[in-house]
Amino acid sequence: MRAKDRRGGEGEIGRALSNRGAGTFSLSLEDRICYSFDATDIRSLPAAVAWPTRTAEVAAAVLAAADCGVPVVPRGAGTGYTGGSVPLAGGVVISLERMNRVLLLDPRRRLAVVEPGVVNETLRARAGALGLTYPPDPASLLVSTIGGNVAEGAGGPRTVLYGATGAYIVGLEFVLHDGTVASTGLLRTRTQSVWDAGPALVGSEGTLAVVTRVALRLTELPEARATFWIEFAALERAAEAVAAITASGLPVSVLEIMDRETLRCSLEYVRGGPVPDSPESALLVEVEGASASVAGAGERLRALSTERGATVFREATEAADRDALWEARRAISPSLARFGVGKLNEDIAVPRSAIPSFVRALESIGREADLPILSFGHAGDGNLHVNVMVDRSDRDAMRSARRAIGRIFEAARALDGTLSGEHGIGITKAEHLTIELDETAVAANRAVKRALDPRGSFNPEKILTARANPWWAGLAAPGGDAGEAPDAH
Repeated sequence: MRAKDRRGGEGEIGRALSNRGAGTFSLSLEDRICYSFDATDIRSLPAAVAWPTRTAEVAAAVLAAADCGVPVVPRGAGTGYTGGSVPLAGGVVISLERMNRVLLLDPRRRLAVVEPGVVNETLRARAGALGLTYPPDPASLLVSTIGGNVAEGAGGPRTVLYGATGAYIVGLEFVLHDGTVASTGLLRTRTQSVWDAGPALVGSEGTLAVVTRVALRLTELPEARATFWIEFAALERAAEAVAAITASGLPVSVLEIMDRETLRCSLEYVRGGPVPDSPESALLVEVEGASASVAGAGERLRALSTERGATVFREATEAADRDALWEARRAISPSLARFGVGKLNEDIAVPRSAIPSFVRALESIGREADLPILSFGHAGDGNLHVNVMVDRSDRDAMRSARRAIGRIFEAARALDGTLSGEHGIGITKAEHLTIELDETAVAANRAVKRALDPRGSFNPEKILTARANPWWAGLAAPGGDAGEAPDAH
């Protein structure tokens, strides 16, 4: 139900936010439109947007929404690919962008305490100045926030060696549905403590609570790092090399795979012009750690790659060369717009040994759907970003694309994979979630939701509470009103 339809509408929500002391907020159409969407094409207007600057104001906004019987949708930078921060049921969007302080950096304890609006790269830079690092580095690290990373359980290229966001959380502060402020781990106090809810909140996509403070474990910067670019004549050969490299025991911190069309789009985007000699596939590999363990990695990598048919093997010995390789990798997602059509972006994860089989399945599904399917991603931990390129204004093409997505999910599950490596479920994958979770798992997750959020206040119509109708049904109707959710909702 739209927030403006509930108990007095937007005027009442504004009064409640003001009376509760929720800090800065807006009811203007312009502001509401700006917070009605994320990186998907799904849009739905909230009734209000609040910008708290401290935990007490978050709690006040939650209570104000409860006063009016409307939901709360926590929001980070809005870079999500599954519609997780889209306010489908209206209500109050709580944007945490102004809670952006690094509260503590303790090099002795290798500890950081930050507010949720801190940008990932900001924390990395601040820690780097002290000889430390925060390893999780999603491709959106220049804009995505720590709060969003926690909500999605974000990973990144270095997950293969260091693990994802959840591995670094050592304490959380968060606001519950009734405005209670709770804390866990290193942030726990004598008067504010609950069980360690970290594992439940990481990856919960804002459906259980609003995270307001995060304590994170930092690590030392590696002694040495080496970066390699390896090209192959076929994507399947590159996938075979991935399996061999990950089984080699080398201290691989990055192992990214890219197919031909992905490489072409990215290189053209970076270079500003056509790239006639784009390789069929490539790997971006980094090894890091103690100097002794890195020193001989190049020759071992060369041998493993040559045995799998590598056509080019290059080590980036200069910082500028390394930066150029990373620029091409991080430009992939925005560069796919050069393909000329829209895309459906999925982040499948399969066991690393199954990557060659999954690549073959993708090629078959693409041929049957008669749609280009581009793939790249964090092959080191089996997380592949699969992009079905489709004109979203074409209903028939969208139906074909969604059938292809369903087959891709089934292929991943058949290989003991998962529907999401780091993007979450949100809206876009909710209709497929039962492919992965059986009735017992679904019931357990719903029980957790009811226990922590009995009124269903936080980010409704996401994950297990999403409606059965497909989210994309309204996307093929051009010229839709950005102020309304798609008809399917």
